[in-house]
Amino acid sequence: MEIAILIGLILLNGVFAMAEIALVTAKRSRLQRLAEDGKSGAQTAINLGTNPTRFLSTIQIGITAIGLLNGIYGESALAGPMAQWLIELGMHAKTASIASTAIVVLGITYLSIVLGELVPKRLGQYYPEAIAQVIAKPISFLASVSKPFVWLLSLSTEGFLALMGKRGGDGQQLTEEDIEAVIAEGSESGVLEKQEHDMVKNVLHFDRRKISSLLTPRNDLVYIDLEQGQESNLQKILAAKFTSFPVCKGGIENIQGFITAKQYLQFISHPDHEITDFISAPVFVPENWTGPKLLELFKQSGNSMVFVVDEYGDLQGIVTPKDILEALAGEFNIRNPEDVWSVQNADNSWTMDGLLPIAVLKELLELKSLPDEEENGYHTLSGMIMWQRGELPKPGDCIYWQGWRFEVVAIQSNRVDRVFVRHQTTSDTKQEQFIQTSLDN
Repeated sequence: MEIAILIGLILLNGVFAMAEIALVTAKRSRLQRLAEDGKSGAQTAINLGTNPTRFLSTIQIGITAIGLLNGIYGESALAGPMAQWLIELGMHAKTASIASTAIVVLGITYLSIVLGELVPKRLGQYYPEAIAQVIAKPISFLASVSKPFVWLLSLSTEGFLALMGKRGGDGQQLTEEDIEAVIAEGSESGVLEKQEHDMVKNVLHFDRRKISSLLTPRNDLVYIDLEQGQESNLQKILAAKFTSFPVCKGGIENIQGFITAKQYLQFISHPDHEITDFISAPVFVPENWTGPKLLELFKQSGNSMVFVVDEYGDLQGIVTPKDILEALAGEFNIRNPEDVWSVQNADNSWTMDGLLPIAVLKELLELKSLPDEEENGYHTLSGMIMWQRGELPKPGDCIYWQGWRFEVVAIQSNRVDRVFVRHQTTSDTKQEQFIQTSLDN
């Protein structure tokens, strides 16, 4: 009978431990859905969560009281009979008393840890919402019964927290890193597909993307020149892979607007119309705009192209809704391999486009930072290499960063066009040290 009472107290302790973990880890959003489905216990759990000190104090009172009862009752109910049994086996009375007390304490401690703490808490972690909605009402009732003592404990707790500079409203805030950790865990467990994981990650990082890392640079633009003939401009459209084109007059410096391929064909088929009837007015934005701001502009204006300018008003390039979509969903499958930003080789090395945005570079190579990144002196892989070299690099030139070797493969139009990236070897490390020593001297 005594053993049954002790086990009952230990299991009751386990109920309190399980309730504590379940109420703390249960997600409010899931409890809210259960409450909307008519589960009154879920609403009670939500109410308890708004004042955690109240239910934690109640649970702690229960656990402490049961712990004291276990010690007192166990020692009085079991230690004596066990000591008598040890004496009958021939053990000295004093030794038997000490040994029986030690055995009872160790046995109760073991059962309390396993059945009263570890197993219930793991169950609370596995099924937090289900357990929380079941246990919430009993805990709420106990909190009401022991309200005076709970009030005293809550007041004492808040007082000590205030002395340490913590306030009741200073709870842990959910950060972007927390969300990314949950998403990564979901991807590893198979709940999220890799594409879903990558897309959500891109969305979270989108507010850090300057549009200078999204644009098609000025040197790569295919544009319609009003001072050239229809046939010449039509050949440009047919040879290009784009659907919208900047319209200039005499050169890229004189932007008139933009036109779609469909609109240009309509212009050709209506000789009684001027091309200006089909051209959309240009929209200029500064290069320091971020992705979300530009996305909002596209949503409000309905334009299919914006022109990016620097602080001097010089054109830097264009951005289209497709560029925004690729920043969020990833690069589309492109027929021409030379147009792909990055290709991973069989030996885990990479062949990268010089225009690869640094945000994408950091993600692909799992880099925490890039050299002098905080100075905001560049936005692409090409810019990073030029920044590090301090000059226009030549094919074969290398830089090293965080265990990676970046070798320039090709130069085009005074910028780095292609870069071969691989893990740094021992010889690379020696070469890097030699280069650094030469620069220091």
